[in-house]
Amino acid sequence: MRVAVMPSAPAFQRSHRALPPSMDISQGTIGVGIIGAGRIGIVHLEALALCPTVKPVIISNPTVSKAKAAAEMYPGMAWTDTDTDVINHPDVDAVWICSPSQFHAAQITACAHAGKHVFCEKPIATNLEETFKAVNLCREKGVKLMTALQRRFDPNFARVRQSIQNGDIGEPILVKLCSRDPAPPPLKYVKGGGGIFKDMAIHDLDMSRFLMGSEPVAIMASGSCTVSPEIAELDGPEKYDTASIMVKFANGREALIDVCRQAPYGYDQRAEVLGTKGMMQTDNMHPSTARIFSDKFVGSADMPYDFFMSRYKEAYKQETMAFVDSLVNDTPAPCSGRDGLVALIMAIAAGISAEERRWVQFDEVLVAEGIINKPALAPERPMSAEAWVKAALRGIERDPNSETDLREVFILFDLDSDGEVTAPEVSEALTLLGLSRTPEQVKEMVAKVDGNKDGKIDVEEFLKLWKSTGSLVDSQRDSAFKNVFAFFDPVARN
Repeated sequence: MRVAVMPSAPAFQRSHRALPPSMDISQGTIGVGIIGAGRIGIVHLEALALCPTVKPVIISNPTVSKAKAAAEMYPGMAWTDTDTDVINHPDVDAVWICSPSQFHAAQITACAHAGKHVFCEKPIATNLEETFKAVNLCREKGVKLMTALQRRFDPNFARVRQSIQNGDIGEPILVKLCSRDPAPPPLKYVKGGGGIFKDMAIHDLDMSRFLMGSEPVAIMASGSCTVSPEIAELDGPEKYDTASIMVKFANGREALIDVCRQAPYGYDQRAEVLGTKGMMQTDNMHPSTARIFSDKFVGSADMPYDFFMSRYKEAYKQETMAFVDSLVNDTPAPCSGRDGLVALIMAIAAGISAEERRWVQFDEVLVAEGIINKPALAPERPMSAEAWVKAALRGIERDPNSETDLREVFILFDLDSDGEVTAPEVSEALTLLGLSRTPEQVKEMVAKVDGNKDGKIDVEEFLKLWKSTGSLVDSQRDSAFKNVFAFFDPVARN
């Protein structure tokens, strides 16, 4: 199966050096293949080379000279111009997808069918349908899928998050994020990539949720073309090179984000959080801490880093090590496909807002994409923040024999987060799990396990109800997915 639109090629080649040893994930050694030898592919390759439990095996790129140049830096690494050579290589346990956005979903699909774990640059796909298919297929095939949201691993942003969780600045009041690239990307990168909200601002949208510690409710965005006239005729958000975004959260607070594809003074990545007890901010990173003091200038001797590879070098290293650790120790992926899914919904909503010049509720995206039914919504009463996120995540398939998945299903239908579900909610949950019962039958089932006879059951009673249908429940099954819903658990969240 060919995945991306790439020319046919002869069998992959190896650099003229010693061959790598045989890979064995069970022994703590991960064989990795990389799709894409562009800037981000090289960044990940360098990070992987620093991991003692990783062996870079093969790298691909349509322009094979780039793949060859990258491979020749590492002993025994193979190169090719075809992504399928990477995915189907017998020594590859996991694939790092660093190709253009429009190829991600197809390449994830191929990896899942080949039984290869996946680390995918954002976004997982450029639309929700492909995103759900990719996430579900990975779960079905038992492969881990990590979304590359590297800013969560950046020491600066991580330190802000830590201070918020420690209460150092009190409860967040306002989050401000700034993301500006030194120079705009070429037209071929922008075209087909989904636009500035999906290929750039998605990091900031995810970070706003990460720092605020609350789920988003609505978004307002605007965009313009000010520095890249060559993209002005593209469709939708792809024609924007500059954008401003405001996000409302369930806790009543807001986040302000500005992004631009050009900042001549360097890579501008800053965050600021105003809290009830104080304020915390991050500054741009420079090659050195040296400062100049003269009669003409006082300030940093060096300009900020002018490339994301330099600015986020440590973040890429840390996220790479985190995913490798999850593979070796069979623990949850640090940034799951679900995190990427929520960030993508936020980005899609931002695009709608910019085009229609209005506030957009996130449940509107779910209705438009057919994730939830429009008749179930009252237009004047949008879904709550946690409710729309849970509704979105219902699209991910569950294993009806996994206690972990059953507990997740319970959480997804507990829309008011009171720890209990009603008979109608149980009926929907059973349908999601593939079991059809009439409303009367569900009421009887609930009544049999309802300890306090109030018409609602908690998660343990829900598990008891499910077992009463004759279904087997394995408490150890899919252990790698445990705690992925910690965001909805106040105890786990703190």
